[in-house]
Amino acid sequence: MSVNHGRSRFGFHERNSVNVSWWYEPLNPANPTGPRYNASPTSADTGTLKFQQTTLNFDVRGSVDIGASEPLSLATGVEYRREDYAIEAGDPVSYTYGRTNNPAIQILNQNGGFAAPGIQGFPGFSPNEAVDDGRSNYALYLDAETRFGGKFLLGGAVRFEDYSDFGNTVTGKLSARWDITDTFALRGTVATGFRAPGVQQLFYSQRSTNIDPTTGLLADTLTARQNSAVTRAFGIDALKEEESLSKTIGFSWRPSDNFTLTVDAFWIDIDDRIIFSSNIAPETIGTDGLPCNGTNSNCPIRAILAPFGVAQAQFFTNAIDTRTRGIDIVAEYSTEAIGGTLDLSALLHWNKTEVTDRRSQSPILSPTQLFDDSQVTLIQEGQPGARHMLQAVWSRGIFDGTLRANYYGSVAGEGFTPGFKQTWDGATLFDFALGFQIGEKLRLTVGSNNFLDTYPDKWDPNQAFPFPQLGFTYGWETLPFGINGAYYYAKVDWKF
Repeated sequence: MSVNHGRSRFGFHERNSVNVSWWYEPLNPANPTGPRYNASPTSADTGTLKFQQTTLNFDVRGSVDIGASEPLSLATGVEYRREDYAIEAGDPVSYTYGRTNNPAIQILNQNGGFAAPGIQGFPGFSPNEAVDDGRSNYALYLDAETRFGGKFLLGGAVRFEDYSDFGNTVTGKLSARWDITDTFALRGTVATGFRAPGVQQLFYSQRSTNIDPTTGLLADTLTARQNSAVTRAFGIDALKEEESLSKTIGFSWRPSDNFTLTVDAFWIDIDDRIIFSSNIAPETIGTDGLPCNGTNSNCPIRAILAPFGVAQAQFFTNAIDTRTRGIDIVAEYSTEAIGGTLDLSALLHWNKTEVTDRRSQSPILSPTQLFDDSQVTLIQEGQPGARHMLQAVWSRGIFDGTLRANYYGSVAGEGFTPGFKQTWDGATLFDFALGFQIGEKLRLTVGSNNFLDTYPDKWDPNQAFPFPQLGFTYGWETLPFGINGAYYYAKVDWKF
């Protein structure tokens, strides 16, 4: 029996900024071009995110004699989980439009346009985004496994879950292993899966200032909570669960005591995958073919977003189906070398993900508007399609050394550069570690991760406009590996 409890708190604070609408707010609301306040706090608490989870488990394991060559191994258990999520509002200056937050007051900025509400950079969470909510669920499972004839292993599992906000679901798994010889075996698994939306996906909302990739200018983006006024206006249904079907087949081979090889291929279909939508921006041309303006009623996206005073909106929704296929190869070999023991390992992984369907519940947004091609690129090419690791560990007496090569395949993205898909090439990063055992209690280790100081490719200096021109060196939508370069360390372990 176990009880696990955890919680996290993430607070935002902004400084060296101002609320433009506070600065240019007229002293007399009836005279928008008259004297202004010309004052604003330059720092503010912009809000806090909170999450906590409590899980209770009770499991029973054992075996039952069923008269076969081997007993039936059984496991069963129950689980209860409670999750709570909260957003606390920031200081009023971080989110309001002027000191009274009254949109009827005309506040003009230095260019004669309407002043943006909230502190610049990251407008704070307002009481409209504030939430304190959660959900609970319980589950029970049964797992059984046994051998037939000493060479065939068959296992099965079934799990029932009931959510306070989604109802219930049943998932299952069937696995088998056939030991053809003492050194070679085939194995495979078929399983169904279920993932309820996270409480963060259910309750999160935010208003932020981002760079418009088309113009390079700042634009307010609203991340709308699921089942909010915005998503309902677009006709987007409340979030529902993802469902999956996965299959694996492979073999294991151990021709000698010092060499093993396993190869497994996998196939995973996910239906109703929860995704973050594209930026939904107002039309420039209406459905009547005429320019969108304040009097054109044939611009439904503009009509929905205008009351919220934002340039674009995003939200979580069930919009795509995906299929991932791949193969894993693991090989291990051990031998004597240079007066010591040498252990060699190879982990090779390839995968390919494709979006098999895009759809929209909205009568206003088409599937390609809701989840555009740049988002498809992120799903299909935003993660390395190849990930390999080769490792050698040599040990002799009190000394040991590790040398590791990590290969990350290429990735691509176009979410911030419309019309241009940038590819960040793959690369190999090298690590090493040297260990010294001093007596029974003390161990010293020195080493480095990425000791050749390898970095990913930089933004394309021309086609990735405007980011290189704004001083950004590396991309942030996706990269095959991080931008921290080489890392060196020394470590002391003491047993007492």
